[in-house]
Amino acid sequence: EKRTYPSLLENINAEIAVIGAGLAGILTARRLKESGCDVVVIEKDNLGSGQTKNTTAKITLQHGLFYNDLIKDIGEEHARLYAEANMRAIEMYEKMIKNENIDCDFEKENAYLYSVISDEKIREEYNAAYSLGIPCEITSETSLPFKTVSALRFPNQAQFHPLKFLKVLADQLTIYEQSRVLTAEGDLLTTELGS
Repeated sequence: EKRTYPSLLENINAEIAVIGAGLAGILTARRLKESGCDVVVIEKDNLGSGQTKNTTAKITLQHGLFYNDLIKDIGEEHARLYAEANMRAIEMYEKMIKNENIDCDFEKENAYLYSVISDEKIREEYNAAYSLGIPCEITSETSLPFKTVSALRFPNQAQFHPLKFLKVLADQLTIYEQSRVLTAEGDLLTTELGS
């Protein structure tokens, strides 16, 4: 059953307004509320209707052929910080879901990066990930329904149902849907109904 939230029809006062009611917005609003802030969430459409609705539902530090290029682009130390932040995010999701008993189909899973052509890129990514301290291993064993030349397995990643998760967190917040932010100047936001 889908819950709807009211539209913003009048002037309100809030210490902080978070714009967007997807995972990033709702998690941000929740952290702010937990720290004692008066916070509202303003969404132009409906809760979780943007990127969150279309997500792959993976909670992972594996984002394709990524770390080899990231090291080249921003350096090994910054790439390591990025990887560590993603590892902590997996742990934080798991802890929040368990502590609050959120029914969102959370499961720990392996994530795979694979090639059906060559293992060169897989080996480069493995070397980059390994240099950053990311647990991973090259394997030929996957659960994929087709043959791969090689794969890189990242253990202890996760998946969940993001909309089920989001709904539980949203019920603890003040949210306005169908309220598009037009301007933000100083401490004044201008909104309009509809998207």
